[in-house]
Amino acid sequence: MCEMNALNDINLDFLPDCIDGVYLVGGTIRDLLAGHTPADIDLVVDGDITRTAAKIAAKIGGRVIDLGKKGFAVLRVASPDATIDITPLAHPSIEADLLQRDFTINAMAYDVKAKRLVDCTGGRADMQRKIIRMVSPAAFERDPARLVRAYRMAAVFQFSISAETQETIGNNRHLVTSVSGERVRAELFKIFNAVDSAPVMMRMAASGLLTSIFPELHPAIGCTQNRHHQFDVFDHSLRAYEELETLLSGFGARFPNLARLTDPADLSDHTAILKYAALLHDVGKPATRRVDEHGRVHFFGHAAKSADIATGISHRLRLSKKQREVSDSVIRNHIRPLFLFLASEKGTLSRRGMVRFFRRCDGLTLPIIVHTMADIVAKADTLGGGDGRFITFCDHLFDTYIDTINRQAAVPPLINGHDLITVFGLSPSPRFKHILNLVNERRLCGELNNRDQALEWVGTHLLIKARRRPAADRSRKPAPRTQDPKPQIRDRKPK
Repeated sequence: MCEMNALNDINLDFLPDCIDGVYLVGGTIRDLLAGHTPADIDLVVDGDITRTAAKIAAKIGGRVIDLGKKGFAVLRVASPDATIDITPLAHPSIEADLLQRDFTINAMAYDVKAKRLVDCTGGRADMQRKIIRMVSPAAFERDPARLVRAYRMAAVFQFSISAETQETIGNNRHLVTSVSGERVRAELFKIFNAVDSAPVMMRMAASGLLTSIFPELHPAIGCTQNRHHQFDVFDHSLRAYEELETLLSGFGARFPNLARLTDPADLSDHTAILKYAALLHDVGKPATRRVDEHGRVHFFGHAAKSADIATGISHRLRLSKKQREVSDSVIRNHIRPLFLFLASEKGTLSRRGMVRFFRRCDGLTLPIIVHTMADIVAKADTLGGGDGRFITFCDHLFDTYIDTINRQAAVPPLINGHDLITVFGLSPSPRFKHILNLVNERRLCGELNNRDQALEWVGTHLLIKARRRPAADRSRKPAPRTQDPKPQIRDRKPK
């Protein structure tokens, strides 16, 4: 009764006076029955949609936009307060129209004149049972993008997929290769942006659709790893996706100090692309798998190989330049936090080594560390001694990162390019950036704390470099100094 009230109470003042053959359809009905306000209104009209669109536009002060393509008529009436999409009734009846749709929860209509729900596929019951069910097996043949959409809807609405629909998707999974990369990407990234999408990805993998979308992942199935890994590369990648999702959802509670001091967007803006990277972070392992004379399995260079393969996938799916850059950096550098940990275990890790890592990864420092944490946790059902110590090490790494952020924000750079020209007589060149980066790196490590110390260090650095140059290069006269306010700078002692 409450559901029908939601339909009867909807404001239909935007409609023209003649409402014969006008139906609210699809997502509009689904959202209303779920108690949500629809983002836009979908109408099917039995008659001239051009005239209907013009009347609606006049009533709401909107404009009509033609969205139709390839013989499929769609008119949109857009105004500041509403977006209304209008399509013609393309079949003898509204019931026949609904039977051509994708899933039962999208195959309901509301007859505006009769004030009745038209539900010939059982969509209302499926909504109550929280099930995604195909209208017919032919739905996927008519539009193979629906193969991915089933999982997107399951992830967004937190519904399950009926066993029959899941089986039909598996039987038709090969059709997804005919769908444009843009459409596949759009559906996938809506899954990635869902809060609890890991179970959905597991079901997509079970149906075989995941490897139809990403055939590069197929060699990962059954690709066994070394003694530190309980799972093959494919299952490990899915588990890494799951662990990453858990870390992202609970990051603020687990690392409150870090969450307060860093930009929340460092992680939240990268949620979808991080999950994408988690799926593909080891896609290069099968190609780099080697077994040594002692029977030990190695994957030397797999991070770079995985990044290269993922780049090809990203182009196929038409990811944006920014998305490609982020995924490439995460995949290519996901081993680096582990290298820092191993150096720490050996006692050879310096603060400068950590700072250099932060500067190399820049704004992706947090995403990369979190990715690697998920990667390590996903190795086995329980954390081993070394893996447990790595997670603890990440706490120390985060503390150092916080301190580095604070130092970066505390004061402006100690010196700049003007100082290199006036104090040392250097000519502007790409070398400037390298020198200033070295100075800033030492400032962030606490080795240089003021301008005098920075100039002292640069003077020593330049002297050492000059002594290492071949004699022929040293014989060249240095550029004349235009100004030298501190001619004895090299003799100053650090304060």
